[in-house]
Amino acid sequence: MRTHERPRTTPSPYRQRGRAVEVLACHILRRNGYDVLRTMRYTPAVHLVAWRDKIPRLLFVQVRRTRQKITGPADVFSLWAGDVRALQKISRHDMLSAELWVHVWAGDWHIFEVHPGGITEVESHVD
Repeated sequence: MRTHERPRTTPSPYRQRGRAVEVLACHILRRNGYDVLRTMRYTPAVHLVAWRDKIPRLLFVQVRRTRQKITGPADVFSLWAGDVRALQKISRHDMLSAELWVHVWAGDWHIFEVHPGGITEVESHVD
């Protein structure tokens, strides 16, 4: 091995999180009156935790990005079935919800609420 070459290391077991997209999601949540925390380590389900002081609601958000067109919950489940299942395992009540936010390359956001029995699209907009 040449002296200027770095030795190869074992690849990280963590997938790339798309941190820039997480920052965009934080800005959207803050514009809508939420306080937001980003998780420091990779977790299989939650990237952002958001809440509002006026409305007692806690929101767990996972953020994904894709270049593929998203037309509904079936597309999301086919791309991120494991992530959806991880969000479905989160215990919930009236003041807690889990959402999967998908940023599509063209600038669209698709927001899905994840329930123990499935997922529903709650919002779609262009940022």
